Amino acid sequence: MRTQYVSTLQLDQARLAKDLEHALTFKFSEAYSNYLIGGPWKSAMLWATGGDEGDGLLTNYDYQDRSTFTEYGRQLPYIQEIITSVANTTRLTFVRLAVFAKSVIVPHRDYIELAEIPQDARSAHRLHIPLATHEDCFFSEDNQVYRMQAGEVWHFDASQIHSVASFSAEPRIHIIFDFADRPQDGPILTIPDEGNGTIEPGRIVQRPPLPDAERAALARLSTVLTMDTFNEVFAIVVKTHFRRDGGDGFVWETMLDLSRASADPAVLPHATELHQYFTLDRPSGSGQA
Repeated sequence: MRTQYVSTLQLDQARLAKDLEHALTFKFSEAYSNYLIGGPWKSAMLWATGGDEGDGLLTNYDYQDRSTFTEYGRQLPYIQEIITSVANTTRLTFVRLAVFAKSVIVPHRDYIELAEIPQDARSAHRLHIPLATHEDCFFSEDNQVYRMQAGEVWHFDASQIHSVASFSAEPRIHIIFDFADRPQDGPILTIPDEGNGTIEPGRIVQRPPLPDAERAALARLSTVLTMDTFNEVFAIVVKTHFRRDGGDGFVWETMLDLSRASADPAVLPHATELHQYFTLDRPSGSGQA
């Protein structure tokens, strides 16, 4: 199911603030932070197989156990209500409270490392509900950029190449749901789909085309691209994607072109390996640097 807006919840800000303040006492995992350039992506597991908070890596849980609230989840009564009022818990595998700020996420696909987990048990569908966000936080799927507003419910197609950017130090806080592919157990949501399977134009960010002069300036970054500067250059390319329309496949094509032109012989093998890892083939148990 492609990324699409579903509905908007009326958040009780007083109850939500109380839960989020308490959540600050949790020990957040930084699993998957190797997907970021900038600050970490931190998460706390609220619902998981066996009710186990675990280490945050989806490959490191026992999928034979029934999923239920973790100890962290049981400590957040209002967020519990949101979860159980929105999700079909018979198909719900994981729920994470995720915090992210002043960073970009490398364009990638999710779930590709879960192939060895039985199909009716592994995560296959994702849902996002922003609890706190801002105008300088963006998502992209392929070459479409959009914003999710606080309280909105979104289907999110994590199997497609996607990326996220935050240009602010203000935290972006989401609830992220994962569901198993068991349609015989009913739909994944218990609320109506008000979005009718679309993303309305007002939620899509209209970016100007990338000018030739800026494209040429990016190409000149190959002269300073080394293993020491790789992440900085990569971040510039990803940030450009969220401000300018460089065309389909812009980020990875640009990084691979820059790497081919780099004088550092280690850069191209590194870029090629990252492209394989993030978009094509990722071994089970991976997710941390």
